[in-house]
Amino acid sequence: MIRKSLTLFLVIAVVASTVPVAAATSNPDIQTIVPQPTVSPGVENTVNFQLVNDPNGPENNAITATNVRVRVSDNAPINVLTERLYVSKLADGKPVMKTLRMQVPSDINSGTYRIPLTVTYEYESGTGDSKQITRSMGVSVRVQSGPRFTVTDTNSTATVDGRGTLTVTMRNTGQEAASDATFTLASNNNDIALGGGAKATRFVSNWEKGATKTFEYDARLGESAQPGNYSLEGTVAYKDASGNSKTSPSLTVGMRALPEMTFDVSDVQSSVRVADSGKIKGTITNTGPLTAHSAVVAFQSNSPTAQAVETEYAIGSLEPNESTSFSFTVSVDSKANPGPRQYGVQVNYRNGDGDPVQSDTVDLPVTVGESDAGFDIRNLESTLRVGEEGTLSGTLVNTDDDPVTNAVLRFNPAGQTITPVETEYAIGRLDPGEAREFSFDVEVSSSSSGGPRQFNFQVNYRDEDNQQRTTNPIEVRTDIGAKSDEFEVTPVSNAYAAGESGEFRVNVTNTREETLTDISAKIFPESPLSSSNSEAFIEELEPGESETIVFKLSASGDALAKTYPVKMDFQYEDSQGETTISDAYQVPVDVTESDGGGLPLGLIALVIVALGAIGFVYYRRQD
Repeated sequence: MIRKSLTLFLVIAVVASTVPVAAATSNPDIQTIVPQPTVSPGVENTVNFQLVNDPNGPENNAITATNVRVRVSDNAPINVLTERLYVSKLADGKPVMKTLRMQVPSDINSGTYRIPLTVTYEYESGTGDSKQITRSMGVSVRVQSGPRFTVTDTNSTATVDGRGTLTVTMRNTGQEAASDATFTLASNNNDIALGGGAKATRFVSNWEKGATKTFEYDARLGESAQPGNYSLEGTVAYKDASGNSKTSPSLTVGMRALPEMTFDVSDVQSSVRVADSGKIKGTITNTGPLTAHSAVVAFQSNSPTAQAVETEYAIGSLEPNESTSFSFTVSVDSKANPGPRQYGVQVNYRNGDGDPVQSDTVDLPVTVGESDAGFDIRNLESTLRVGEEGTLSGTLVNTDDDPVTNAVLRFNPAGQTITPVETEYAIGRLDPGEAREFSFDVEVSSSSSGGPRQFNFQVNYRDEDNQQRTTNPIEVRTDIGAKSDEFEVTPVSNAYAAGESGEFRVNVTNTREETLTDISAKIFPESPLSSSNSEAFIEELEPGESETIVFKLSASGDALAKTYPVKMDFQYEDSQGETTISDAYQVPVDVTESDGGGLPLGLIALVIVALGAIGFVYYRRQD
């Protein structure tokens, strides 16, 4: 019986030893694995990591985790850009790769940093129930040590369709020095060229920790570029402290494109005529963003019939929004036709780096006048002033090759505010190149306005065939001075107490360039001021001469203490014997409070009236 039992046990044991043992099954247990944890400071990094459901190795089976949700948190100073991840199912031993995006600061210390993860998943238990588990875990990243490079500042003087200097300032913010460093700046935009190409490099033999380096590049912008900000790419290739060759992460280098350097032409004037030479004048303005140094305005003409005597006009440096004048003497061929023409000017200058630059052509519209017999008015001088008579004088020159006879210069001012005393000036005979001075006395109405004025002259003459001819209008430009006062009036004695009378003394100065005679002065006081002697007379005042005149002035007793204006005008004769009444002048008079030495005049008058009324009543009662 014992033998049978032992035999049965041995048989069962042998059979059992030949049947595979069933693997153990366990609940899901999710882990993270980071194959490459190194990140670079100063740039955005991507870190790949694995989610693995394999708690006890390959000999055990783990239940598949489903609906796996991963919520990612920041770990200062690293800013994690990825917020959530999702895996529909995570089977045993089948890892799933996920990616985290994170911004690593340039000034972060080297070392290991843990990115917190909150993982929530579900699974089916052995009893058929669905369970949900939430666990905290993390992804570890390692910030590498060594040199690091940060762009601290950029500045550019490059303009659209121009060139300039791009300055880039960088600092080694790492914990080690770099040697044999090469900074390469590259442009991926066809509108930007660096040193004539798409990229340019600069070399630093030894770049200490914390040291700042500044690099300059010749930058050119195409005509299709737009003002504003552009982005360039920079990298630093270097050797670390161990002599290993390394390359920094890509650095973003900003560049601001300035607007195009442009110029504007205004106030264009032309005396150019067919078969003659004349002046083309104008004003040029720097409408660009930078100063144009050593600037020269160059005359441009596509017409063979018009040539400048000198094609360049130096204007020096011109700052932004600054304007200056230019002038060219232009000769027009006799075969040309009169009428409007379109010439042009260019500005050749140097930028702030000393590079030569040429602007686009700016249109210069002018009108070419008809051919004349060859007269020119030069050395024009004017003493014209609003409200006065002056002289307009100059020199008439025969610029033709033939003599003229019986020449008469006619002055034809436009408008009614300019009146010449004589409109013609006899010149007589003028040989070729001969000049003759002329002068016109001209009255300028007081209703006129001062400033630049253009006048027309014509020459009536007889040519070599004794034919009577008249030129086209010869235009000249001069200035009319603003209206000036005839006199300068200055009070000498002009202070009174209320209720007081006294002399009102005024100093009068002749400010004209001519002697004035029979000068009658009159004041026009208004209440509370009055005068018992309001007129004064000056026999004669030469230019700049002064004389003091005296009036009688009173201030009423109830006058307020303040300054009052007293109007004054003058009637006088000028050097031509014309009688004129001046504009009104206002002279200040100071009234102070009464000094208390007596009753105010108003009060005295009131007392007299009251006493008269009492006497009248008394007289009636006696009757």
